Amino acid sequence: MVRKVVLQLLVSVVIIFILTYAFVFTIIHINKGKPEKKDKLYEINTTHNGLVQTLAYYLVKPILESALDRYIEKHGLTEYLKEIAQQEREENLINFYEITEGNGSKALCGQEVLLQMYKMPNRLVTSLPGQVSDVTLKIGQESWKEVGLGIIGMKEGGERVVTVNSIANNNKMNFDSYYIKLIEVKDKYPDLVNNLMIFNDLINKTGKQVKCGDEISVRYSVMRHNGEYKIKNQTMQFKVGDKKVPLAIELGVVGMRADNNRAIISPPELLNITDGMLIEDIDFDEENVSIINLSLD
Repeated sequence: MVRKVVLQLLVSVVIIFILTYAFVFTIIHINKGKPEKKDKLYEINTTHNGLVQTLAYYLVKPILESALDRYIEKHGLTEYLKEIAQQEREENLINFYEITEGNGSKALCGQEVLLQMYKMPNRLVTSLPGQVSDVTLKIGQESWKEVGLGIIGMKEGGERVVTVNSIANNNKMNFDSYYIKLIEVKDKYPDLVNNLMIFNDLINKTGKQVKCGDEISVRYSVMRHNGEYKIKNQTMQFKVGDKKVPLAIELGVVGMRADNNRAIISPPELLNITDGMLIEDIDFDEENVSIINLSLD
């Protein structure tokens, strides 16, 4: 009697095991034959080298993706995630690797700089050849704009490899790498630019970031250190880096996003107004800091 019960239990276990194995094998076979989605708004990092990893990749991963897809659709997150993905692609188009830091003046938006530049071939090289060109460019101008953005923050005497990525028509990422040595910053800014204090009141993570060379419209107010307004709720349009606005505003807008509000505490020397600027000659405080409030239109 006991032997019969044990035999029945054993048969039941074997049948359950066979059915489970057949079910899992069928699901894995079906999922393995499905083409990988190319337009996913998220990524689940998995490998499938061993048995357990293969089971997770072809069995658990599709279940998680299906649940995430339903959640995204139910809560209307598709457009938000698309904006985030697009933003990440745009912000990762320019990267750099610092070789030598340098010890001279720092290159910033709108400055004219003298460089030694060499375009590296898209393959691994052991040393740089002797053909290095001397190039003068203004950071933010259309010619060599991406390379110029990769130079921002370099110090005179510094060396850097700047990589510019671009998306080709086949959606594949292409990249060009440049060896850069910053020889000279020709139109140096006052050292007080390092004392510019910038505060974000609101961070919108999906808005496009303002870069040097962008055309923008900004609303601004300027207050004395005691809170007295000198300018209030004025609007102007300008190209960042063209030096048509005081330096505190020129450098202060870089990195802002739509719907951001920024407060800038600026030394008086960075609010100097010269001929041709969009802001008229206003009696800024020449002895104390000023507070500038900015918002993108």
